[in-house]
Amino acid sequence: MKSAASALSAWRRASLAAALALTAAWSAASAADWPTRPIRIIVPSAPGGGTDLMARTLAQKLGDTFNVSVVVENKPGGEEMIGAAAVANAPPDGYTILFAAANVAVNPATRTSMPYKAEDLKPVSLTTLLPYVILVNPKLPVNTVADLVAYSRRQPNGLNLATGGTSNLLASESFRLATGMRVMNIPYKGCAPSIMSVISGETDLTFCSAPAAAQPVRAGQLKALAITGDARLDVLPGVPTTRELGDPKYRIDLVQWHGVFVPAATPPDVVQRLHDEFDKALSLPDVNERARQLGGVTAHLSMDEIARFFDNEMAVSRKIVTEANITIGN
Repeated sequence: MKSAASALSAWRRASLAAALALTAAWSAASAADWPTRPIRIIVPSAPGGGTDLMARTLAQKLGDTFNVSVVVENKPGGEEMIGAAAVANAPPDGYTILFAAANVAVNPATRTSMPYKAEDLKPVSLTTLLPYVILVNPKLPVNTVADLVAYSRRQPNGLNLATGGTSNLLASESFRLATGMRVMNIPYKGCAPSIMSVISGETDLTFCSAPAAAQPVRAGQLKALAITGDARLDVLPGVPTTRELGDPKYRIDLVQWHGVFVPAATPPDVVQRLHDEFDKALSLPDVNERARQLGGVTAHLSMDEIARFFDNEMAVSRKIVTEANITIGN
């Protein structure tokens, strides 16, 4: 005959098993039913920029697919940490999504403290790849990247390089480390003011993505020497890639990018569905045209490939920060 303790233990095990089964069934049902109410896409930068424009293009497509409102909300500031923290700390139910640029991978390498941990966010989609353009004032007596590096070395204090954010800084520092270019970094709040400083002659050069650079280059206000990545841009077809230059030390693979993230504990089925729907939207002609207008291309990666890409971006960022002895602060 079983003791009362044994009977109670068996009852507890049965109750626990039933509770776990009920929880699993509820989770499966909730993932299958999702979404049933509006979805928020948090963009951690100001309205009107490339990240915001791409987010709004994709939000419309998701709204059509899910038959719910998909609202873009801008939360700029703190090198994108304010918006990222809002998503990292949101309920993990698939109704709050982060649409961010490369700073979300760069910040963990450059900050001693953040309002969230990198592992609090789960990457869902890599939507857009946007190469950097090496831009100089047209009065600078250089026509090639080799000219630029040689000219910088002849200047007693090097050249003044405008940096429009942490990710831009890492791209330029990667190039400096590889080539021995002599520069003094001058920080600005974004690519637009960085470019204006080069046009005005306040600084000599900058590394920025194509959307802000294309029009000034076409107008002769800036000279584009090369772009990062492995393919030329439709918006700047005459500008070679750093890979085309022939010298390995000039090759820069770092690019700006847009990615989608959710709170880490979001149900896997919801994450997978989000990934699949973003991937479908990225195949649409008008979405690809929007990416082209922004100076980039759409990306199509599996969930595993996206996770590896994000991990590699953080590892590369840490390597550059260490080698360049970069200190950003808290």
